[in-house]
Amino acid sequence: MLKVFNNLTRKKETFKTIEPGKVKFYSCGPTTYDFLHIGNARALVVGDLFHRVLKSLNYEVTFVRNYTDVDDKIIERAKELKRDPIDHAALFVKECEIDMNSLGMMPATFTPKVSETIPEIIEMIEEIIKNEKAYVQDGEVFFHVPAFADYGKLSKKDLESLQHGIRVEVDQRKKNSADFVLWKPAKAGEPSWDSPWGRGRPGWHIECSAMAKKFLGPTLDLHHGGVDLMFPHHENEIAQSEAANKCPFCHQWAHNEFLNFGSEKMSKSLGNVVKIRDFVTKYTGHVLRHILLSVHYRARLEWSDEIIKKAIDEVQKIHEFVIELSLLNTSGSASQPWIDEALVKIKDELSQDFNSAGAMGQFFAFMKQFKSLKEISPAAKDQALALVDFVKKATGLINEKPQELLSELKKLEQVTEGLEVDEAWILSKIEERKLAKAAKDWARADSLRTELSSKKIAIKDNPDGSTDWKVIL
Repeated sequence: MLKVFNNLTRKKETFKTIEPGKVKFYSCGPTTYDFLHIGNARALVVGDLFHRVLKSLNYEVTFVRNYTDVDDKIIERAKELKRDPIDHAALFVKECEIDMNSLGMMPATFTPKVSETIPEIIEMIEEIIKNEKAYVQDGEVFFHVPAFADYGKLSKKDLESLQHGIRVEVDQRKKNSADFVLWKPAKAGEPSWDSPWGRGRPGWHIECSAMAKKFLGPTLDLHHGGVDLMFPHHENEIAQSEAANKCPFCHQWAHNEFLNFGSEKMSKSLGNVVKIRDFVTKYTGHVLRHILLSVHYRARLEWSDEIIKKAIDEVQKIHEFVIELSLLNTSGSASQPWIDEALVKIKDELSQDFNSAGAMGQFFAFMKQFKSLKEISPAAKDQALALVDFVKKATGLINEKPQELLSELKKLEQVTEGLEVDEAWILSKIEERKLAKAAKDWARADSLRTELSSKKIAIKDNPDGSTDWKVIL
């Protein structure tokens, strides 16, 4: 039974859907004005984890993750580069897709863009005005916050405290200082569309309300995003959607915590970013995914060199085990009931609010116990392969091509710690040792192992006669 911590109620609840066995799931996607950083990657990978776990628990999932391709940041960056804002955004949609693929993410069911949803946005704003929750001032449309009685139910903020907290000069066109923009009048050089209020473009928050309704209907089962989006973005989504549709917008809200760089949240505005592309080029996307899912999504993730080293080591151990398992020779006929029990434990962890860290802890315990078996029957091997396949599909933490991944990891700069590693020399020593073993010259074989070890190279003989190597951390 899946349980999810619902930020609407601030408690863990049994996951219930509008239609049994079907999930309507929305996750806020990236604003496409620049390359994504690893803080952005956390939200993306967590959304992908939810998608994978739900499917692995046999839900039929309709998953929508948007691209914000009309936004102030995009317009500003396009002006700097003397580009059309829509063209600039389209370029970075493609760059985002490259990064997502490198992180092993499953495709969402729908990936709408703001620029492709303008008719639905206009229609929703018209409904909000008709229902007397918004007003027009000089071609600009504002949502009137005091007209929506439930405003603040997600963030637990009340209107009075919001008004006291506003330090900037209040826009005199607003009826209330907390009111927010649904539609902006056109400015020269900015993308704009015709509307009943004049030519213009949408405000930020309305886009997700319109895209969610277009693909999932007026009420969602699950909505996800970073904790920084809870207010005002998600609070405003609720207000807009419920004002337009006159029904609940979403039953369950899940937010991932920040990725911290030192004592501060990682963000472009602070300038303390590590781009996904740069990290993946150096360490592989699989290592980044492993780091991001190594702690529970609601826990803050503290970025450090140590966490990178730990992830590399764990990724190597997992994939060495997967290769060994696939090559394993079997004997005997006994099954191993504890392997099925280990799979149940992994599923139980993932069913407790998508606990990827707990699930992988159970997976490492399984690996340790399996390695201790003296005899492994064909049935036990099949049990283990089924467990590995489930973890692969449910978490994305086991690569489809383990040998290729291990080969990449051997070449990492971080793993070598500045050593000049000559791969050709290492392979020649491994081949020389293989010949010594074939000639039963055990002293020479041991001497070659020692020589490699002195250069911080560890070797491991496989059941099929091949030898793997890695640099010792």
